[in-house]
Amino acid sequence: MTFAVLLGAVLGSTAVKAGALVTAILLIVVTGIALLTRRRAERRELEDHRDLVSQYCKFINDRWPSFQVIDWEETAVIGERGDTHSKLKIRLRAIRDDVRFIRLRFSCGWPQPSRYRRRVRMTVRNLLVDGSPGTTLRTTVSWPRAGSMAAIVHFHTPLTTNSEVSFTIELTWPKKCAPLLEGAPDEFGMMFWERACRITYRVQLPKGAEAYVEPIGKTEDFTGVRLRRKVDDDGRETIICQLSDLPIRHRAGMRLQLKEARRA
Repeated sequence: MTFAVLLGAVLGSTAVKAGALVTAILLIVVTGIALLTRRRAERRELEDHRDLVSQYCKFINDRWPSFQVIDWEETAVIGERGDTHSKLKIRLRAIRDDVRFIRLRFSCGWPQPSRYRRRVRMTVRNLLVDGSPGTTLRTTVSWPRAGSMAAIVHFHTPLTTNSEVSFTIELTWPKKCAPLLEGAPDEFGMMFWERACRITYRVQLPKGAEAYVEPIGKTEDFTGVRLRRKVDDDGRETIICQLSDLPIRHRAGMRLQLKEARRA
């Protein structure tokens, strides 16, 4: 653009100056549009590759389950606008050799628009034998459908049969529980492809909120569920669901509904 203005100044014509400036602006705009289009195409291609990796890993897990859940501890803190921050501590046992990854699914109770995906943040960190935090683990994230996220956690080294691995997950998900705060029921459930030993799922409600609670799943076929409540010093109620010896492919957990809607 500077070159075009200098050229117009040398030629001394106002028309030439204006024409050169307009030409330079058009070139900049066309170049910017081309770069933006290319970036969008590359982003779509990257998402396609992530979806393929997720589908292949799902196929492997469905055919050859690789893990048994020994201990699953999850705490979800719900904010005033439905934003949810979850912390998970997971201990797994490998049931076959050469295990290199685990595929996890997380979802919210409504079909969120795609614009929320860019604001979802997840960090997976290895836990050492003494319980101290280690380094972060690489993840591949994809979105099979609206409001449903598949995360593949890649281990540093392959695991052998009967070896155990522990790691933590921090997941920040904007508006994940928005329907719950608007008065709609919301479910917090678990399902695994191998029998799970111990599961503890805590849901902390916004300050002053109270909820109706009921179990989900076929309770007549599974009796290892316990629901209880507690209130902390700040007046925030926490609903706790404890599951033991959860059968294979059996979904269990709790359904909540606030006694009074809290619209943000």
